[in-house]
Amino acid sequence: MIETAIAQLRHAASLVFGLPLSRWSLDTLADGLLAARWELGAIEASGAELLAPPALDAETRRDVQLRRFREQALRGARETAYYARLFAQIGLDPARLRYEDIARIPLTPKAALRDDPDAFVRHSAQPCFRTTTTGTTGKPTSVCFSAAELHSFIALGVIDALVHRRISPEDVVLIASSSRATLGNTCFAGVCARIGAQVAMGGLIEPAQTLALLAEARQIAGKKPRVSILSTYPSYLGELLTCGLRLGYRPADFGLEQIVVGGEIVTAGLKDRCRQLFGDVRFVEGYGMTEPWPFSGTRCAEGHLHFEIAQGLLEVLQLDTDEPARPGDLGRLVLTPFPPFRETTVLLRYDTEDVVRLLPEAPTCALRHLPATSTILGKRRLAARHAHGWTFPRQIAEALEAIEELPLPARYGFWAVEGGVDVEVVAPANDVDLRHTITRCLEEQGVPVGTLHMVRDRRELAQPFPLRGDLRELSFDSPSLRSRAAQVVPGPTTLEEVGQC
Repeated sequence: MIETAIAQLRHAASLVFGLPLSRWSLDTLADGLLAARWELGAIEASGAELLAPPALDAETRRDVQLRRFREQALRGARETAYYARLFAQIGLDPARLRYEDIARIPLTPKAALRDDPDAFVRHSAQPCFRTTTTGTTGKPTSVCFSAAELHSFIALGVIDALVHRRISPEDVVLIASSSRATLGNTCFAGVCARIGAQVAMGGLIEPAQTLALLAEARQIAGKKPRVSILSTYPSYLGELLTCGLRLGYRPADFGLEQIVVGGEIVTAGLKDRCRQLFGDVRFVEGYGMTEPWPFSGTRCAEGHLHFEIAQGLLEVLQLDTDEPARPGDLGRLVLTPFPPFRETTVLLRYDTEDVVRLLPEAPTCALRHLPATSTILGKRRLAARHAHGWTFPRQIAEALEAIEELPLPARYGFWAVEGGVDVEVVAPANDVDLRHTITRCLEEQGVPVGTLHMVRDRRELAQPFPLRGDLRELSFDSPSLRSRAAQVVPGPTTLEEVGQC
């Protein structure tokens, strides 16, 4: 008990003063929660205090974030090639940085990190892990982390999962995401393993194979009889639903209790329709990306995204300028991850290109003490600007995935035209009623539809919206691989031929 109390005080000091995260304190807190879980069978909700920094008024919050930003800026200027050049060019001394000076620091664009990731790594750091983004919307971007950071990410994940009762030692977990998503996969698998849950890396294989894994009966003592937690992308989840219903699966065939979805827009239609296959499952969703990890957004019950002030600085800037967005306005997320959560790769004012809307009024939800925005509307460069304003991917996806007649995931494209946007969508038929339904649903989402193009095959889309579910991986039982192998007669006899297979 005394040891746990000391660990709590040490962790609180890290949150408040930015001291390096203590491996001992994090491990002690995680082990204490695990022991309580084994002995009592549950953890009191008050355990959330283990992770929460003290509530701060606006002035104190501003002071804390300035000190944390200044510390990271100093590290960048002294220890990274990129920010040493940048601060020299703008003539700004980060040691004397005032809050209003933050806006003088140019935004860090994705292209800068993508083209020279090593220029953002501190000279004194000990990077052991270089991860990349999946590259769904462009060339992959690399970010380096240390062993200490990875250990902290996993330990913090364990505490969070146990406090919020998301993972238990009895769970059977399947991760169905791209093998290139190494940071998220490594951290989530590490959390599951530390808690004692059984975890498997399924990958983005043929949906029929993943469904078979989800339906497979397990007979391991102390574990649930089927996969109870699935972690995947919304688009791949949509494929599972379409394939599963076609194959005749029903909720009784599965044991899923929770689906962790991320990496893409999660629509209300997808969640509603998913229950046809998996029953009344719980969805866990939020906002996170590799570059500013672990600074991320937590989704509250009212659908807002809330950002922890100890982990980083959140800025929402206007779509066309670098001026701050006003309440109720659209804006793009600009994030700065803070020490002690981020020690190896320094990023200051990283332009995520993700568009949100600032809340018009202060929230009243359970997380109202944290900065908040709307949920993600999509990447700015994947949106369409027209005479009536903007159309974002979320509007299109929400409209289409609510229509039962359209297969999941919704496959579409859209672009600006005079007076609105033209929309293309994959649909099973081009009949008048379905066309009317699609147009009506789009207009209800605020989309000024010009011409609606309905096609039967996704290969006919002129500007297909990129989906992570299409980052397909082959397995030896894959239908596409079997089909391909059947065409190889006789078998390959040279190294060149083997490579072609």
